[in-house]
Amino acid sequence: MKMPVESCHVGEYNILEHTDLGEGWFRIDIDAPEIARETRAGQFVQVRVGPGDDPLIRRPFSVYDVGPEPGENATEIRLLIQKAGPGTEALSRLRKGESIRLMGPLGHPMPVPDLKSPAAMFLVGGGIGVAPLYLYCRERLKEGSTLPLKVMLGARRESLLIGHQGFQDLGIETYLATDDGSAGHQGNVIELLDQQLGSLSEGTQVAGIGCGPHGMNLALRDIAVERDLEFWISLENYMPCGFGACFGCVIAGPSDGPLRYRRVCVEGPCFPAKELPETF
Repeated sequence: MKMPVESCHVGEYNILEHTDLGEGWFRIDIDAPEIARETRAGQFVQVRVGPGDDPLIRRPFSVYDVGPEPGENATEIRLLIQKAGPGTEALSRLRKGESIRLMGPLGHPMPVPDLKSPAAMFLVGGGIGVAPLYLYCRERLKEGSTLPLKVMLGARRESLLIGHQGFQDLGIETYLATDDGSAGHQGNVIELLDQQLGSLSEGTQVAGIGCGPHGMNLALRDIAVERDLEFWISLENYMPCGFGACFGCVIAGPSDGPLRYRRVCVEGPCFPAKELPETF
C-alpha cells in the first residue's frame, strides 16, 4: 500500500487561534484550506518547529478537527497538542497571526466498518490519542452514518480528560475512566471497555478503533486477539520524515503478509489489531 503523495501539501500557514486548555495542553487552529479539504480522520501532519533547522526533525500530529466542517468546504485544521519536550514547548509559544510550516495530510484514514444491527463501534482513547477520534465522529455525523459509536476515554485524573466535552456536545455516547476515580470508572479505560463488552447482548457485532499510550495499545491488541474482535489501533510512533523515506517508524509485518516491515507513516498509522505482533 502506497501513500498518495500527490495529495500532500507543504507550506507556511497562518495561525488563526491558540487556545490554552490547561495541564500542558493547547489547541492551534490553522488556516490551511488545501490540507483541510483533503484530511480525513486518522491522518496527520508533520510540523516544522521554529524558523530554522533547529530542531531539524519535524513533529507528527494527528489532525484533531477541521473547520467549519469536514469535507470540501473545510478551510482550517485544528491540532490538539500536549507539551512534552522542547518541540511542543516551542509550539506552545506560537500565537494568533504567526505562521507555522506544515506538510500533510499524511498516512491513511481510519476505517469505517460495515456493521449490521445490533452493533457497537468502540472508539477508545487515552491521553493524546483522543485527537483523531473526534474528527472520526464528526465525519460519521456529517455523512449521516448509523454506525453506533461509543467513545471511551481514559486518563490519570479528571483534569487530564481533554476533549471529552466535545464528544458529549456531538451527542456521542461517551464513557470515562480515571485512575483516581475523579470521573467515571475508577481504573483504566481497558477495564471499562471490558465491562462494556460484557454488557452487550448476544449476537452484537463489535468493532473498534483505539489510539493511546503504548501500554493501552498493547492491552487493546490482546483483547482483540483473545476475543476475535475487529479492532484497529492507530500508532503514534516516532516519525522523522513522515513519508516513508527514512524507515524510522517501522513495525514488523504479519508473517503471512507481503511486507516484512511496515512503515507506520505510510502503511498506517492505523493497523488491524490482529495483524500487530505481541510487542510493537
